[in-house]
Parts: sequence; C-alpha cells; structure tokens
Amino acid sequence: MSTNRLVFLMCSFLGLNLLGMHATATLLPTFIQEWTLSGTEAGWLNGIWGLTSTLAIPFLTITDRIDARRIMLAGALANTVGFGGFALFADGFTSALLFRGIQGLGFAGTYMVGVKAIGDRIAAEDRPKATSRYISSFPICASSSVVISAELARAFGWHAAYALPACSAFAAFLLALLLLRPAKPEAGPKRSLFDLGPVVRNRPVLGFGFGAFMHAVELLGVRAWSVAFYVFAASQYGGMDLVWLIPIATTLLILIGSPTSFAGGDAGGHWGYARVTALLMIASGLFACFVGFAAAWPLWLLLALILGHNLFVLADSGVVNAGAMAMAEAGSRGTLIMFMALANAAGGLVGPVLFGVVLDATGGPESVTGWGWAFASLGFAVISGGAMVWLLGRSADRPARP
Repeated sequence: MSTNRLVFLMCSFLGLNLLGMHATATLLPTFIQEWTLSGTEAGWLNGIWGLTSTLAIPFLTITDRIDARRIMLAGALANTVGFGGFALFADGFTSALLFRGIQGLGFAGTYMVGVKAIGDRIAAEDRPKATSRYISSFPICASSSVVISAELARAFGWHAAYALPACSAFAAFLLALLLLRPAKPEAGPKRSLFDLGPVVRNRPVLGFGFGAFMHAVELLGVRAWSVAFYVFAASQYGGMDLVWLIPIATTLLILIGSPTSFAGGDAGGHWGYARVTALLMIASGLFACFVGFAAAWPLWLLLALILGHNLFVLADSGVVNAGAMAMAEAGSRGTLIMFMALANAAGGLVGPVLFGVVLDATGGPESVTGWGWAFASLGFAVISGGAMVWLLGRSADRPARP
C-alpha cells in the first residue's frame, strides 16, 4: 500500500473513532442542568477520559513486539462499548463517569497507536511527514463531533449523540480488520516493555513530551469547556436566542485551526521542530490568558481573541509529534508512542479538571473573572511547555529538509 493510501486509511479509521470525541463537551450544559453537576464534577466527567487513557497507555509499548493493528482493533471495540453504554445506561454522574472512562481506553488504543502502525509500514524518511498529516487530521475528524452531537441531541435526545459514535467505532473496527494488512514491528534492541530509558536519555524527545503534555492540557481543557463558555458569553451580550448556533460555530472554530496544524508541521520541517513548536505554544498561551476575561469587553474584541486562540491552539499539534518522531532512536518508536500518548492523555485529564477547579475557585460559572482565570491557567501551562521544548530540544534542532 502506498504512503498516501495508508495515511488516508488511517485517517478514516481515526475519524470513525472520533465521531463522539466532543459529545460530552458539547452536551455539558445539558448534563450540568439535568444532573445538577458542579464545575468540578463537570470537569471530571470530561477529564476521566484522560485518566483511563493514562492508565492504559503504558501497555502500548507492546507495539514494539506485536503489530499495532491488533491494539487498534481492541481500541475500536472499547469505543463501541464506551459510547454504546453511555447511550443506553448513563443516568447520572457515576454511571456517565464509568462509560466516559471506557471511551478513554478506546482513545488510548486508537489515536497514537495509529502513528506506530504508520511507522511500521513506510520508509523512515517518510515518517515525519506522514505522522504530521495523520496527527493534523485529528481536528478535522473530531470537529464533526460537535455539530453532529448537538443536532442529534436536539432531534432525538442526547442518547442518540452517543449511539451513532458507537456504530461508527464498530465500522472502524471492520475497516482496520479488512483493509489494514498485518506488519511486523521495526526491529530494535530487546528491553523491558516499560523501559523509558530511550526517551528519558533523549533530551529533545523528553522536551517534546513535556510540550505534548502542556499542549493537551490547553487544547483538551479548551475543547471541554468551549461550548459552556460560549453559552455564558452569549448571555452576557443578550444573545441567548442564538445559542443554537454555538455548536456550529464551535465546529467551524475547530476546523479553521486544522490548516495551522498542517502548516505548523511543515514549518517545523523547514525551520526546526523545537523552534517552531516553542513559538506556536507561546502564541497560543498568550491568547488564552485574555480570551476568558474578554467576555466583559467589546464583542468585536472577544470574537477576535476567540478566533486568534483557535487558530493557534492547534498549530503545534502536528509539529510537536513530528519533532519527537524525527528525533527518536530506531527500534524505540513503540516506547516513544507510549510516552507521547501518555503525555497527551495525562493532559486530557489535567486540562478539563484544572479548568473546572479554577473556575469554581475564582468566581464560578456565572462570573467573568472565573472564566478569565480558568482560561489563563491553561495559557500559563502551554507557555511553560513551549519553553521546555526550546530548552531541551534546541541543541538537536535541525531542519528535516531545506
């Protein structure tokens, strides 16, 4: 199979698994009202996904010994159970938390594992570009989740917003089973499955891992709370009659960030992965520090900050993963995938929960100050991630191509 066809197949598999990615965030205002959730509980409902992913991801180093395709198949089945169970049985915080957690196991077995599956099937020189394209397809695949979830919930009730992703995840299972040919993992030195030595000893990769963690803290914190924030902002400007447009606007905002993710990956190849990653993270963090407070500012300024933030919040996603892949040791890419996936999943836990805790502590969801500091906490996190990438990665920062 050619590289382009393989990447297309893997992006299709990813898209089918991500159809319910933002369902919980999109329907969070509904769950807060229906189940009387606090800000912290709402944060955990989004963040438990990251915790279960974090617990599962260390086992992904097994892909240095077995075909990543087998893990992908198991992950797609976990998503089928997680989304299907939420649709059928979730009736409050505890039951919803359980099935949201199973969705996290499915994510762990599908997203970053796809990078390893691609790497085992193409030449080394093609891996950074293919990895960047696969990672950069993430927002395109996930963005449809927002508007689809909202429209299904409005037409058929919120249960339907989880039933469809359960079906699409099973379709992804069949796609990988029937079309993705088995492949042997890349040969490398024998080591313990949980040996992080190749990563810890590789300072640039360690820096990119920290950057990936902070990128996920910001991105997934923002994604978890965006719809709720937009509803709050609409109430501040007397625009509650336009609330039905918010899921569509959120989808468009995710999509406009996708080209910046592709551009970021290509820019890293030209001018150095560490340099580009650091600059993009700092830019995104600066926008995050102001966007929440802007709910009390003129509407045009709020919209400009939201637009700017959404342009930059995804810009570093492709380059941070491509940079780590480009600097990894041969035979250790399964360990690298585990490490990067662990960083992303941990960020997926910390971001939504941090946002909810800061929101509750600084004024609550009815306060501009609360929303301002909640967004700013994510901004401080991603700025520190950019600084760490530059400090640890600049010594090995060489453009991949002229």
